[in-house]
Amino acid sequence: MAKDAALLSELHKLIGQRMDAGQIAQPSQIVEEIFKNKPLTSPHADFYRAFAKKELVKVVTRMLKRIGMSDDPASPQMVFPGHTRLVKSYPVIRNGERALVPISLCSPRELSDHVLLLRKQAKGCENHASELEEYVASKISLEEAQALKEHSEAAEVEPA
Repeated sequence: MAKDAALLSELHKLIGQRMDAGQIAQPSQIVEEIFKNKPLTSPHADFYRAFAKKELVKVVTRMLKRIGMSDDPASPQMVFPGHTRLVKSYPVIRNGERALVPISLCSPRELSDHVLLLRKQAKGCENHASELEEYVASKISLEEAQALKEHSEAAEVEPA
């Protein structure tokens, strides 16, 4: 477990370094950097590297996917200067994989696609909230009806 935490910490660090430098954080490049810093040297290194690369790229891709997707103000190290929700980099598809691209290097189309995605998510969240409100209202109504029924049954049993 500690090794997992150390690896995640190292991945966060590498992503952060790329963001701070205004560079694209491409999952496969970040994984290659990990391998460069921690080379595999066994006779079966190629096999393990191929397997590990596939899994690590998935981990990094998941990490990059969440950036810029929250309604919460961006964390201070992520925030684009002068804003509270814009982040320094956004997840976009580059070279066939999700990459974290500095906002200044994103094309207008990539940024527009992200706007559409955020609006779609906002609509989904609004629909989810409305449905949950309806559920709560019906649950309260059912509980009140049950309580009234139990109260009236108890009143019929008690002698006057």
